[in-house]
Amino acid sequence: MINNREQLVGYEETADFTSLPAMIKEFKPYFDLWTTVEEWKKSYNSWLNDPFDEVDAGKVEETVDNSNKTLSAVIRFFKSKELSQITKIAEQLKADVDAFKPEVPVLMALRTDGMKDRHWDMMTQAIGFEVRPYEGFTYSKCMELNLVAHAEKIVDVGEKAGKEFQIETTLAKMKEQWMQIDFRLNPFKNTGTFTVLGFDDANAILDEHLVTT
Repeated sequence: MINNREQLVGYEETADFTSLPAMIKEFKPYFDLWTTVEEWKKSYNSWLNDPFDEVDAGKVEETVDNSNKTLSAVIRFFKSKELSQITKIAEQLKADVDAFKPEVPVLMALRTDGMKDRHWDMMTQAIGFEVRPYEGFTYSKCMELNLVAHAEKIVDVGEKAGKEFQIETTLAKMKEQWMQIDFRLNPFKNTGTFTVLGFDDANAILDEHLVTT
């Protein structure tokens, strides 16, 4: 684009950008490392200290996975260049990411849509001590309780809560569809009586809901 504009305004010699792709490729691992460091430190602090109900568990999983993949790639690159100091920084951050990975299933289970009092009761009974969000509750409190040691039981409760939530959501959607069904009265010829319209729509939805249920 720049070369085209140079030609349009009559430049005798256009700029040579042929080295840019190689420069971009060489720069990318450094860019990936520093942006990952920044994102991780900012996100990690947010996950641990923000109000628990504001933590986006899906974003946590995505960030951990992406950070792990990126750091593995940049470590290989820096090792191949024999850049020991920057390799050490990348390896330290990857160690931090790996250390947090076991917490991800627990965090996702605790932040499952549909977690209600009965599920917190189930979890408390399963692991042997009370776990329940309260005012000021953060995920750092969960780490202090070492909930990761009970990850299997916590994930099981979270999966049940998620499935129940899906059922409840589907049932609510079906009820909402029925609220939109109208039965209309239509004059029948000149008899002074009426026919009821709307059965076709109702039957179609009924068939669909029977299958869904």
